[in-house]
Amino acid sequence: MPSIDTGLTHTQVISPFQAILDYERANGIPPGWVNHSISATNPNGAWQKLERGEVPLDKGWFAEFKRDLSDEKRWRVFYTKHLARERKEKGSDAAEEAAYTAPPVPEIDAEWLYWEMMRIAREPDPHMYPALKKLRAAADASNGKLVIAAMSNTSIFPADHAFNDVSTPEGKQNAELKGLFDVFVSSAHVGLRKPAEDIYFYTLGRVAEFMRQKGWNGEDVRMSDVVFLDDIGGNLRTGRKVGMQTVKVTLGKTDEAVKELERITGIPLIDGKAKL
Repeated sequence: MPSIDTGLTHTQVISPFQAILDYERANGIPPGWVNHSISATNPNGAWQKLERGEVPLDKGWFAEFKRDLSDEKRWRVFYTKHLARERKEKGSDAAEEAAYTAPPVPEIDAEWLYWEMMRIAREPDPHMYPALKKLRAAADASNGKLVIAAMSNTSIFPADHAFNDVSTPEGKQNAELKGLFDVFVSSAHVGLRKPAEDIYFYTLGRVAEFMRQKGWNGEDVRMSDVVFLDDIGGNLRTGRKVGMQTVKVTLGKTDEAVKELERITGIPLIDGKAKL
């Protein structure tokens, strides 16, 4: 009894990582710095606390996020690795050079970057989004053999923001996208976030509960039934650890993920009508 478990904001829409990469390129920042900084602050950096719903998305949070992105010690560690990659040097040689030549920590407009990430993350991916709609049609015809769930690291927007208002184009699109899933688990609303294992087990429980409510045998659902898509390696590693089948969604190569998902499920997702 397979279920398809997908990360909404990172697979069915254009990845917010694209906004980060574009920002770094436009401002002459070595690519990967922002992601490195966010990852290095795990589990209690500003980004992680926001995605667990522990803090409000306000001026105070943006100030804390900017501080995380301005840490000099973290920057020097990253810059050393950057030099080693760029010049194909040993880490020790790059570290010695970086100690004398590392530029100042990049100045980042954290608030502008965050909202640009959120804007891009509402644009449907040209490959994944059509595949999701075909999966939705297949699920509707499957009588419980296919369940579509989203396990997404999210943040809670201010109450008056356009993304929350279904009368706006942004809000309407957001609601329509969420409506394609049988189960939608938002990290900021449940207080759990990937890659911690607890959100994976929580989501599986929600899938089983949904199936029971529909009169299907949710007790039979296992982690091995799940096909989990994500664009972050750490999230996928946890998925494999708990027993899921995983598909890596690579920035700029989402069509490859669709092909792999089609192979695993046996459902035509690129051409033709979906069928079980």
